[in-house]
Amino acid sequence: MTTAAEGTPVVTAPGERGWRWLVLALSGAVAVTFVASWPPSLALLGLTVQWVLPIESFGVLVLSAIGACAVASWARGGRLLPAVLVVIALGLWVWRWPPSPAGPRSFEFGWSLLVSAVFGWVCVLSSFRPLLSRALLSIAGAALLLVVVLSVSARWSGPGLDSLNAAFTQELANRRDRALTVWQGRVTDPAWLALGARVPAVAQTGNRVAQQLAEASPPVAVVPALLVLETMAALALAWAAWHRLTRFRLGPPLASLTQFRFSDQLVWGLVVGATMVLLPSLEVWWTMGVNLLLVFGALHALRGLGVLLWWIPDRWAVVPLLLVLLCIPLLGPVQVLATVAVLALGLGLGDTWRDFRRTARPLRPDPRP
Repeated sequence: MTTAAEGTPVVTAPGERGWRWLVLALSGAVAVTFVASWPPSLALLGLTVQWVLPIESFGVLVLSAIGACAVASWARGGRLLPAVLVVIALGLWVWRWPPSPAGPRSFEFGWSLLVSAVFGWVCVLSSFRPLLSRALLSIAGAALLLVVVLSVSARWSGPGLDSLNAAFTQELANRRDRALTVWQGRVTDPAWLALGARVPAVAQTGNRVAQQLAEASPPVAVVPALLVLETMAALALAWAAWHRLTRFRLGPPLASLTQFRFSDQLVWGLVVGATMVLLPSLEVWWTMGVNLLLVFGALHALRGLGVLLWWIPDRWAVVPLLLVLLCIPLLGPVQVLATVAVLALGLGLGDTWRDFRRTARPLRPDPRP
């Protein structure tokens, strides 16, 4: 990629990666945006997705972030037409599916526009920061503005943090009730009854999962961490999409997962979170500690997954995938995913002390670019 002087935008295309994975990711974004319309057979999976994604309209978050990239590009000397088109598309989306005056739906649109606006300013003011640092800075700035607005609003008898927490609690409970109602209609379908008669284990597994979800509490305590992770995913998707739609560059492109790394200082987020969770004297900060552990743990697990993929040659990559798929029916999806997550987290933490991708040779004959 061509370098430029400080303050001068980089406008040459630095060889972005292909469209295959981006199209799959965009398709997934559209699918989870309309998760409430999934067929009854996927009701339980849809409920899990709705619990993991606090903002159900994930497509609005991605589209607003693309709009921020377009406006930032125009502000730094790019073309005006793409910025106008993206802003019009976002306006049409909001007009077609307007948010309710209050509640989580209104928060979804408000957060999407707020974090995208802050992200756009960060992109205008910084030329060479990597995407992860921009995303973390944008989310922190948007969260600070949100807390200030809610605090002022609560002072004037408006909705505050407590009312927002209650609204999310009710919303997640409503999502569970709707999904379980759809699932109950599924289990009374003749096709499902015939399948259950032929393969009783499938019916028993479905009923057991539905029972567990019905008895589980909505993950309200970790909504902030899930919101941060969802927002980072949306910003990364928007960043990758924008740099394939235009030759104007706002910063360095996304590298492959095998190259994913960040400042080792972020490990202190895990240390602070673990301290808040483990020390009895800091019990009042327990919820914040859990959220810190989830956010920074996910980042380090993603880093560890990059290390793991770095070591695995392309011709052997299908072997661990098949092993995971074979273990799921034997051990259950929760145990398998937990094992993979712990392994990836351990590698990610170890990579902060010893850069495996520099001090060790990969098993592949030629490292990935």
